Amino acid sequence: MIDFDLSKVKKNLFAKAFAGRNKNEDNDLITNLYEKGGEAFRDSGVGKFVKKAVTSDFTKTKRDQILDKFGAPEHYKQFAQYLTGGTVGNKDIATLPENVKEDVVFEHLRGTDKDTSKSGFQSYPNRRETILSPKFNEMKEAAKKEAQLTGDDSSYQALMFEDAGDIPNPRYNPKDTLLSTYAAPERTSYTLGHAQFKPRDDGGYTLTDTYKVDSNESMGAEPYKPLRNIKSDLQEGGQLASRL
Repeated sequence: MIDFDLSKVKKNLFAKAFAGRNKNEDNDLITNLYEKGGEAFRDSGVGKFVKKAVTSDFTKTKRDQILDKFGAPEHYKQFAQYLTGGTVGNKDIATLPENVKEDVVFEHLRGTDKDTSKSGFQSYPNRRETILSPKFNEMKEAAKKEAQLTGDDSSYQALMFEDAGDIPNPRYNPKDTLLSTYAAPERTSYTLGHAQFKPRDDGGYTLTDTYKVDSNESMGAEPYKPLRNIKSDLQEGGQLASRL
């Protein structure tokens, strides 16, 4: 029998939450209670036991077998692995489904630095000499108002159908290897997103990627608040993905 004492966790939880708020005013009380509660649980005997059980290679092997049996898409499988300690043996993923590999090849072949599409999708985004201005929407609204007031819509036309809304790409590199798969089907875009696709001396290519969930701030959104809003990088999965 294993005996776990959680009395210290209960005693210190509120003190830690208020202390955290004093250190970071951007975190409200609920956020700090949530984060400090999780921290206290992970440091407890129960938390350490649960972590060991969930992240053992035995459990991860059974997890993968269940996912494969039910035919889970690759992005479902990788998200489940992300949540439960990674791959068996913490090894790199060395194979992908054939349809995902086909999508990667298609995006590579589609890549061009001459694409002036306003869609926002670009196979090799850093190979493009210009990019859409971060203020494009503001410029578009201003051009609309100008057209309504003056009857001259030339500024609006230039923004929408020419390059008036473009600015020099600060990351421009004609040999950059960052490949975007966001125009590909979900099976690939949700699995890889942006990944490095580097040519080899033998004429082939090596794909490398790190599965992670980016912060809301890095995506230009409001900070994540547990139990209330969602992780911007998990918006496709909504509340469920964020809770997980």
